[in-house]
Amino acid sequence: MIQRSITSAGEEHANFWNELADEYQTETRISITDFHYGPLLPGDTQLKLLPPDLSELTCLELGAGAGQNSIYLNKAGAHCTALDVSEKQLEHGRTLAARHIADVHFLHADIDELPPFEQNFDLIHSAYGIPFSSHPAALIQHCADLLKPGGQLLFSMGHPVYAGEWLELDEDQGIFMQSYFHPQPDVRESEDAAVQARAYPLSEVIAWIKEAGLHITDLREPAALPVDQMNEVEISMNVPYYSIAWAEQVKELSKFPVVAIFSAHKPLED
Repeated sequence: MIQRSITSAGEEHANFWNELADEYQTETRISITDFHYGPLLPGDTQLKLLPPDLSELTCLELGAGAGQNSIYLNKAGAHCTALDVSEKQLEHGRTLAARHIADVHFLHADIDELPPFEQNFDLIHSAYGIPFSSHPAALIQHCADLLKPGGQLLFSMGHPVYAGEWLELDEDQGIFMQSYFHPQPDVRESEDAAVQARAYPLSEVIAWIKEAGLHITDLREPAALPVDQMNEVEISMNVPYYSIAWAEQVKELSKFPVVAIFSAHKPLED
């Protein structure tokens, strides 16, 4: 096996997700029949941000976890690489892909130390992977360099508004933020590791995309689906990323976006 370069932050992320992988993949239902962007949100069958024809596209997923989005794309005819820093998450992905007869290349690597690739990609995508990067602007530039002309970068980031604290005061409720421009990080801890994801003002992320030479083609701030009013069959059919823990937050997620979804394209060569 080729030894990949892992940053110190990447090692911490690997330790965290290796420890949590079994529990995460058991308690979180992530669909392979729809493309997900975040918890309780509509999938791409509703949002329609992916290319209309996925057949033969070359795709790279960053922070893939078990690669459910890559499996979905492969089942639609795409050639997929799913990259993650956690070997335990990738093990779940290989098992899942084999069970569903999907041909996905699972790659162990740090998103801040991407390995060289022999080809460029038609689509680079990430569902809440880029927020864990220590250098997201540089990562977006690297993604732009890896895209083919006309290729698409599609990713979700933590929404800065959701970084605030949900408060209930008397009969009123809402989010309190100390600063929109410096949102509190999303800190996650396990027994042996702690990691954090960062949210950024939307204008800052847009600036990174433009500085990378990409053209922004869409920006979405979807509300959560009303899972508290849906039965299990409706949830299974319409909510590609679901867990009981997230469902308990549906009140907040129906009023404030948990992620912002960015779609950008690399200009065609003259």
